[in-house]
Amino acid sequence: MSVLLYGAGVVLLVFALIDILTKGDDQVRGLPKIAWVFLVILVPVVGSIVWFTVGHDWSQGDRNHGRYIEPRRHEDQYASLGHARAAHGDKRVTGTEQELAELEREIEYWEAQARLRRAKEAAGEGEPAPGS
Repeated sequence: MSVLLYGAGVVLLVFALIDILTKGDDQVRGLPKIAWVFLVILVPVVGSIVWFTVGHDWSQGDRNHGRYIEPRRHEDQYASLGHARAAHGDKRVTGTEQELAELEREIEYWEAQARLRRAKEAAGEGEPAPGS
């Protein structure tokens, strides 16, 4: 039973330290971050509980909280693709279509090379493919 309590204390200590270190200075109340770190390390269970009740800023705000937020692209501000095209023209769409056409040509080239290599191998010409 004491091992379970000790493990819970260690987990609480680790979560508190991670939470303290990932918070910005504007999200810490009461003491500076370094003081909270020392308090949690010196008095693990009590320090962690005090951190989560007093030091942690739980107020709702426009903060990131250390999570990844996908950046906004300029296309996101338009209701539809038609609105984006009207604002920026077809430049990006045309560029994407050109890239896709180039990729398709490249795929066709490599498929033709593979067919040629298989035909040569079947006819007994050329080197066999590795792993054959």
